[in-house]
Amino acid sequence: IEGLSKDQSHPLQKAWIETQVPQCGYCQSGQIMQAAALLESNKNPSREEIVAYMNGNICRCGTYLRIIRAIKIAATELNEG
Repeated sequence: IEGLSKDQSHPLQKAWIETQVPQCGYCQSGQIMQAAALLESNKNPSREEIVAYMNGNICRCGTYLRIIRAIKIAATELNEG
């Protein structure tokens, strides 16, 4: 996603790869951009805040647990960096 980084170095992109979020990949751009907006407004969201914020973005593969994990990993990296 060019809007985040040109070389997949954004913490969200790295966390998505690390946790193997995508299966079909159809919703991934939307999921990542929505997660980026969340982390821009909330640097350390709780699990409940992530679920509430991401609720409107449907994933037919059902990788929601991986998405939540990836967002938490990215939040940690962003806060440490």
